[in-house]
Amino acid sequence: MPHLALFALALVVLPAGAHSSPGGSVFCCSDNGRQVCGDVLPAQCFGKAYREMSPQGTLRRIVEAPLTPEQLARREEEEQLRRAELARQKAEQRRNQSLLATYSSVADIDARRDRAIESVQSEVKQAETAKAELMKKRGALVREAEFYQKRVLPAALASAIRESDSALAAQDLVIEAKRKDIESIRARYAQDRSRYIELTQTRLR
Repeated sequence: MPHLALFALALVVLPAGAHSSPGGSVFCCSDNGRQVCGDVLPAQCFGKAYREMSPQGTLRRIVEAPLTPEQLARREEEEQLRRAELARQKAEQRRNQSLLATYSSVADIDARRDRAIESVQSEVKQAETAKAELMKKRGALVREAEFYQKRVLPAALASAIRESDSALAAQDLVIEAKRKDIESIRARYAQDRSRYIELTQTRLR
């Protein structure tokens, strides 16, 4: 019955012969509460949502109204957020797969962490040994400079002291960087350890 009523309405609104084409379509929309139909899209329907029906009144499709600039901007923003979230999920999936492929167990993670830290700690010890040697040399230069308390330091001695100070400062930076490396290693492996446990426990559920 709804299809018959809709077709009857089309008969009233359409021009003569508009409904008689067996292969044609009827386009209808609402214009200020009034139903407007035609065998081509009526001018009143431009920029609005409309329905395409068969001449028998069967609905073929519904065409939504064109989006406003604000709606288009919002849709584009939503699409960008969707793509960003999809990229994040794919990246996380790759990281998880890589993590599971890299480690065989929690003990394996701990062992690799300890080896990595031990390697950097060895470098720290070497840097501290080098610093101790630099301090000895600087001490000798300072003692030599004490003989010139009331005289101008020889240019070569003054230059050697400055170079010694620069070398010590550089060595301090090296030691500080190595210690930060150790902190980073602990944090990275702690994160890997926590994620590995989470992933393996999820698999067992």
